[in-house]
Amino acid sequence: MKKKTKKITVRDNSYMEEATRFIGETMQEMKLPSKLLINTELMAEEMIATFVQHAPEGKESELSIRIGKSMGDISVEITMPGEEFDPVKPKSVDLEIADDGEAESAIRSILLNSFGEKLKYSNRNHVNSVRITAGKAERSNLVLTMIALALGIVVGVLAVCCLPESVTNGMDNYVLTPIKTIFMNALKIIVGPVVFFSIVTCVSQFKNLAELGRMGIKIMGMYMFTTLIALGLGLANSFLFQPGTWEGALVEGLDVQQVTESGSASTNLIDTIVNIVPSNLVKPFLESDTLQLIFLAVICGVAVGLIGKYSRVLTEIFEACNSLFLTITTMIARFIPLAVFCSVTLLVIEVGGKTLLHLLGLLGTALFAIGCMMLVYMILLALMGRVNPIRFMKNNREGMLTSFSLSSSNAAIPTNLRVAQKKMGVAPKLANFSIPLGATVNMDGGVITQAIMALFLAKMYGVEVSSSALISMCVTIVLLSMGAPGVPGAGIVVLSTILASINVPTEALGLVIGVYSIMDMFTTMSNTTGDMVATVIVANSEKLLDREVFYAGGKRRKKEGEKS
Repeated sequence: MKKKTKKITVRDNSYMEEATRFIGETMQEMKLPSKLLINTELMAEEMIATFVQHAPEGKESELSIRIGKSMGDISVEITMPGEEFDPVKPKSVDLEIADDGEAESAIRSILLNSFGEKLKYSNRNHVNSVRITAGKAERSNLVLTMIALALGIVVGVLAVCCLPESVTNGMDNYVLTPIKTIFMNALKIIVGPVVFFSIVTCVSQFKNLAELGRMGIKIMGMYMFTTLIALGLGLANSFLFQPGTWEGALVEGLDVQQVTESGSASTNLIDTIVNIVPSNLVKPFLESDTLQLIFLAVICGVAVGLIGKYSRVLTEIFEACNSLFLTITTMIARFIPLAVFCSVTLLVIEVGGKTLLHLLGLLGTALFAIGCMMLVYMILLALMGRVNPIRFMKNNREGMLTSFSLSSSNAAIPTNLRVAQKKMGVAPKLANFSIPLGATVNMDGGVITQAIMALFLAKMYGVEVSSSALISMCVTIVLLSMGAPGVPGAGIVVLSTILASINVPTEALGLVIGVYSIMDMFTTMSNTTGDMVATVIVANSEKLLDREVFYAGGKRRKKEGEKS
């Protein structure tokens, strides 16, 4: 479909209704799913409102909106004359004492920042411009990945049962293995830069969040608390069920020679601590040393804010580099379905059905651990939030289903914002701050699955994880959970980084890439549920929770509105 453009002259308040109607109708014609449509409309409204605030005073300004498709994604491009501003960097403001305008500006900045690479802003010749990606291709990629998983199993079984061994070997050597190797090599290219630049930008974000006052500190404290609980559950379930070791791990069917000579990730805790500080700037990137990369990123992120007039320049450079490598990650992620097909087919051909049973054991362990985390949420709600956890789960059904179906915390923000305010009874001032922030830095489900998968692959590859290596892995998981890039395929990049910290080769990802997409749906649901739990608990402590709305599930407010 060709691009559609509309120009609107901003004279009165009718411009917003006209703009949103054009965006909604056009994206419906392009058959964008309703949840993604709502998400895109929300971002567009926020940016249009900000553009109008920065438009030249005393003049009629023209708002231009263009909608089109590119590589399967539907994008909305908005332009309007005005002074340059930073849409994701709020000024110092304490939410407890700020007026409504200042609080709204700070919350809008955090909300827009949570959308990551889906929103790209620029200003040229005093004209503000933003490109918003709706993400239809991301949703399609998930469907294709599931289809590729099923096809890989079918083709692998047919190859083993029906094709001559020479044909099967030819498929392996000349088609499946080369494609899988190319994909894994592409991941290796971006691991170091993605981790470094994501953490640098994350550290600068925390600095701004600290300026938001007591409410921001409470929210971040709750997110860190639940993250540590999630890590403990992931490790406990991994050691309890030990997926990958039943009847002996199938190490003989895997390429164990790719594991390093030591066969162990580290020797002692002192060496691990000493090695956190690199001897030069290049080595961590060349060797993809996770802890050294994180150390450099944190140091750079803190130092950027301490060098005066050059801070803004360096911040823009780091953010530009972060944007570059996240875009590359998104491009590589488009080939995940192909990589899944090749990996699963190779698994069936090379190591047979027993490894598939091990993968089902991995999936079952991860899902059980996530179920345990849900139980922990209910206990926290009862003890700290002083609310009925069963009522909470009923109120949160829509948010959980949305997160599950979209497999994206960012894409579920509009639904979760509505649930927090309309069904949970959380004051908008807190909900609009906490939910977008949680979608960026709170990844409880991700922490659980990353820990379980990392230890599973270590067992499958015969790598002994020492106590110091386990500590290194835990630190890496926690830090990466807060700085993980919010783009498709980022979870695979994060997992490859964690594997490096325990000396497991990147090629091990080929074992789990097929089931990762299934786990990702449950992981996202746990992530967003954790955001909602923390929001309700802090709302209760701040006396910003309407209990009548909470226990009515939003029905009381609706009836009052009908009466009025």
